[in-house]
Amino acid sequence: MNGAQSTTAPGFAATFVSEWRKMRALRSTPIGVALIVLVSVGVGGFMTVIGDSSAIADAQAESEFSVIFYSSGLVTWAYAYLAASFVAAEFQGLGESTFVATARRNRVLAAKLVLVAAGGLIVGLLASVMTVAATQGVLALRGSGPLDLTDPGLVRAIALLVAVSMAVQGLLAAGFAVLVRSAVGAVVVTGLISLLPVSLAPFLGDGYAASVPRWLPGAAVESLAGVAAPGSHGYLDWPLALACVTAWVAAVGTAAALRLPRMDSR
Repeated sequence: MNGAQSTTAPGFAATFVSEWRKMRALRSTPIGVALIVLVSVGVGGFMTVIGDSSAIADAQAESEFSVIFYSSGLVTWAYAYLAASFVAAEFQGLGESTFVATARRNRVLAAKLVLVAAGGLIVGLLASVMTVAATQGVLALRGSGPLDLTDPGLVRAIALLVAVSMAVQGLLAAGFAVLVRSAVGAVVVTGLISLLPVSLAPFLGDGYAASVPRWLPGAAVESLAGVAAPGSHGYLDWPLALACVTAWVAAVGTAAALRLPRMDSR
């Protein structure tokens, strides 16, 4: 040995901590998270403040999710862009140092995906709870009937819909960011997968509408959260919905893991 120093590649824990620090150092991350929460709460609160209270109460009576999740699509896609940017940054010069420090690129990808998933669950739950508090608080002050927040079905939707949507769409966008090397491109591809088949359903007949849209990631998340109506074209029993979401994330993640080691970092 004679003074030679042994070196080992950083393990997953060290890589995870490094990616966590990198994510915090990106200015877009804290700003983006703050804007996501503010937009979610602000849109919901704004609707209930300026809207006709009786009309809003009637809308909630007809569909109890119509007000509290009004901005859920917007904030979900905003988070997907943050997730894609976190991964795509490696192909804008950052990877030259990242993949030297950690030669096992899939270890870096795994750390990023864990952070994206955890961030989506936390940010989504925070945005959902704060939006519910804002909208129902305003309605209560205006004398309109707020939702029954002890309803188990409503609690399930509040806890799962936005949080799981952010985590799933964020993971898909992060995986596609490896495949297309672009945050914008990744969000576009993710959006097309989630939205285009649904948009085509009215033109492709009942057979298509009854069989295809329910297997898309967004529809499966709605079934997991209890938002999709049983018997509707977008409904799956929760075990099938969970399997569907898992399959989408696993397929895109596997494709990214197979592609990343073969790519240059610029």
